[in-house]
Amino acid sequence: MKDLDDYTPAELQALLAEERWHDELPPIRRVHLKPWQQWVFWGLRIYVVIMCVIVLWAFTSGIHA
Repeated sequence: MKDLDDYTPAELQALLAEERWHDELPPIRRVHLKPWQQWVFWGLRIYVVIMCVIVLWAFTSGIHA
């Protein structure tokens, strides 16, 4: 594998043109989730909060033990 310094500027320009790095990116649009997908994500958020509370409780009870 070559380092970046091993390429000539012409080779780099050719690579950028071949990979189309100079082209504009397509616009990003927000994806509208179905209701069941929204419920799944809310469930994951609640799960993460509960797990953080459990970890904090375990940590604080371990300090006082």
